[in-house]
Amino acid sequence: MKFSGLRTVRRWPALAPRGRGQRAVVPIIVAVMLAAGAQLGVAWATALPANAVLRTGNTVITKDDFQRRTHVLEALYGIEVPPAGKQLDTFNKDVAKSIAVSLILDDAARRSGIVIADKNASDALQDLIDKQLPGGRQAFDGFLATARISEPDVLDEVKRQLATNKLFDQLAAQTPPVTDADTRAAFDQRRDQLAVPERRQLRNIVVASQADADQVLVQAQSGADFGLLASASSLDQSSKDKGGDIGTLSSDQLDQTFAKAAFAAPVGAFFGPVQTGFGWNVGQVVNIEPGNKLSYDEASPQLKGQLDEERKLGVWQSWLGEQIEGAHVEYADAYRPDNPDAPPAFAPR
Repeated sequence: MKFSGLRTVRRWPALAPRGRGQRAVVPIIVAVMLAAGAQLGVAWATALPANAVLRTGNTVITKDDFQRRTHVLEALYGIEVPPAGKQLDTFNKDVAKSIAVSLILDDAARRSGIVIADKNASDALQDLIDKQLPGGRQAFDGFLATARISEPDVLDEVKRQLATNKLFDQLAAQTPPVTDADTRAAFDQRRDQLAVPERRQLRNIVVASQADADQVLVQAQSGADFGLLASASSLDQSSKDKGGDIGTLSSDQLDQTFAKAAFAAPVGAFFGPVQTGFGWNVGQVVNIEPGNKLSYDEASPQLKGQLDEERKLGVWQSWLGEQIEGAHVEYADAYRPDNPDAPPAFAPR
């Protein structure tokens, strides 16, 4: 079990976007991540120590620190370390840069007077467990034991996400507002791309094994009430008491393996079993809302919001690029990124 999303539906406040060992994933999901528990050295000499991966300011990340943080990445996000060769070299460089960026963001948060209280972090974590983790606190404790990480590891990650969000909000407040003229111009440029995708109202039951899923499917196909089956069998705490209803969703809001099955079935049909990272799923299509192209009046509210986010992201990336360049991060040769001063292309949301 991975502590990343923890549901079939992709939605915040998942700790990070899902990823399985792809190069692009690490800089995006880790730029707000500094795993707790690593001991940081203080550099008193000018030369980078022999066992160092990187140094920024007076903080040295040793190879032991690096391995610890990579382990936390594996546990929290499902990132897999490549076995060897060029892929491993690239992975190590990506992780090293991500750690450097997280240190830079930590320092910027401190300078801005941003402090996340322990209670705020604990409340955010508990909310995540309650809403997105089938099995609740007991499952979370089991995950920690299996992954060999501690709750403080996770809480420190939550703190850094919350702090980075506050930094982002401070910078976003400086962004010029989007005008109606801006929105109209963007609509004319993007008209062909502005459409409402097909959406489907779905019910879903999550169980632990394929055998359990097969049994649920047979019962549903034999006429058993799907809602009662969900209440009795589903591990998804956020939907089981709603008859398994997970809402009306587009394909890109779902795990893609699940979406492929859900969007191939007709109204009223059951589908599955489908295995995702969260268990075995049996679903039902309740209703289908066809997709359609949008008029300006229909598109403008969402488009205006999108333009606002794009502007904020531009301000964030420009600022973050300046912070990275000004930090003068030193990398050991084996860990030096191809473009060490380029900011990651993400907004902390």
